[in-house]
Amino acid sequence: MTKQIEIHGRRVKLYSSDKGRTWSSSPQSIVAYGQRKQMLRYDLQKRFERIEDIQDPDPNTVVELTIRKNPTEH
Repeated sequence: MTKQIEIHGRRVKLYSSDKGRTWSSSPQSIVAYGQRKQMLRYDLQKRFERIEDIQDPDPNTVVELTIRKNPTEH
């Protein structure tokens, strides 16, 4: 999570790894956060591409399902 604050008229970017309990202005932590965010976004995009590649079944295909009411019935 990131946020910007103003200190003595200067904008400072802060990063929190614990959902806002503590904040850091370390450039390394801000860069690492951005890299993780970018990689997660890329991974999610790839997963959606795989879902789009799956073809829907033919709606004209008839499939018969049988459901047993009692597990001992055959």
